[in-house]
Amino acid sequence: MILSIPYSTPDFIVYRQIKQAILASIIVITATITADAQILNIERARVEQDSSNYFTGKAGVNFSMFNRNAGKDNPNNFLQLTFNSDAAYISVKHSYLLLTYYNYLLINYDSKAERNTIASNGFAHLRVNLQRKQRLSYELFTQVQSDRARGLELRGLAGAGLRYAILRKEKTNLFIGSGLMHEYEKWQSPEEGEGILTSNLPKLTNYISNKSVLNSHITTEAIVYYQTGYDNKIEAFRNRVSGDAYLLFKLNNTLSFRTGFNCTFEDKPIVPVTRFVYAITNGIQVNF
Repeated sequence: MILSIPYSTPDFIVYRQIKQAILASIIVITATITADAQILNIERARVEQDSSNYFTGKAGVNFSMFNRNAGKDNPNNFLQLTFNSDAAYISVKHSYLLLTYYNYLLINYDSKAERNTIASNGFAHLRVNLQRKQRLSYELFTQVQSDRARGLELRGLAGAGLRYAILRKEKTNLFIGSGLMHEYEKWQSPEEGEGILTSNLPKLTNYISNKSVLNSHITTEAIVYYQTGYDNKIEAFRNRVSGDAYLLFKLNNTLSFRTGFNCTFEDKPIVPVTRFVYAITNGIQVNF
């Protein structure tokens, strides 16, 4: 039995309003969750093919603009732009990775609005893997990052480390890495009167990563980081744990549907902010 509601009845109007409200909530929640995505997965652009001297990568861009009612004559206007790209050059002995991500969200972009809220975050990461085919290889990396929504004005780091292949099969790769880096952070404190706070620490950085091809259409990627450094200002170690996991469904040779979860936990943040942040994302990935 199929229930049909006439277009002109009050019940249909209520039904349509409920449907629009649900759709609006989904859009707002998706925009909010996506805006926090910032965790770095260095495995995204890696390839383990035997061929060499070629470029590979993927990129995506998303733009949205919409308004949501915050009063009869006072709508909230949303403008969001998201861009991400992973590029790699694979030579005979080495690999070069460049990963970038940027998200910009502006609320009340109308010049007549009394309040404008800007939330932006992003990073650029460059990594070189020397002697990539060997079981024990070497890495050099540098990164710049910001997250204005949390108060992170700048995070810059550079370092070097070792990368060890625990398992390297046709459909499954498992790696661990460990190294040293120097990290500089500049935070805007939410506490009145504190202003800008900085941190300048040498740190130990470690990760474990896995990439598995389950079948011709489904691939999984995951990485977990642990970074720690001793801060003389507080006479204690500052620890950071972050994770990133993706499930990719191949639609064709060019497009894949990607769903992912990533998170970060800091036990002693520089400024009093939320110690655990996460992101849930869904989208289309273009491979080239």
